[in-house]
Amino acid sequence: MDASVQYPDQTKRDLGIGKVAVLLFDIDDAKWGDEFTDAVALYISKYLPMKVIERDQLSKVINEQSFSKTGIIDTQTAVRIGKVLGVDALVFGRGSALRKYDLKGNLIPNLVDTVSLKVVHIESGHVIINARKKPGADWNPLNLAKFAFSFGFLWSREDILIESSQYDFVAENLVRKISGELK
Repeated sequence: MDASVQYPDQTKRDLGIGKVAVLLFDIDDAKWGDEFTDAVALYISKYLPMKVIERDQLSKVINEQSFSKTGIIDTQTAVRIGKVLGVDALVFGRGSALRKYDLKGNLIPNLVDTVSLKVVHIESGHVIINARKKPGADWNPLNLAKFAFSFGFLWSREDILIESSQYDFVAENLVRKISGELK
């Protein structure tokens, strides 16, 4: 997982962001983009010193102002939405679902192949945070240990891929990575 933070005229710790809105993530080939969006909002409120506005309020503003309902938002639209909402930044992104099947041939649900997350600072209009989950398994130390100590019998490469592609795992790791970059 990659993350980068650009600091617009502020110190590393103070981005001037107190309140954010998380827009619907556009996840290709998935019907659970709204659930992934909720997971990102949850982990932002858990790991970052920011307030997250409710999605109901966000949906109401998007409907009233006739902004795009597709989930595909560009930076200029994000700034306009953010000004209407009175937030300091907007979080949004897009990605694709991972299509994996179990031994019975059933699709394993809620897996993320790739996703990019952006945070746009409303005042400056700049993207100040970029985070991305690359395709493939997340070979963090815990997953490496699971695989190595089981000699590939209990935890296969496929198991690690599936576990590290679950949307809650991905959302939490993206936000934790951002949190680490901000410290």
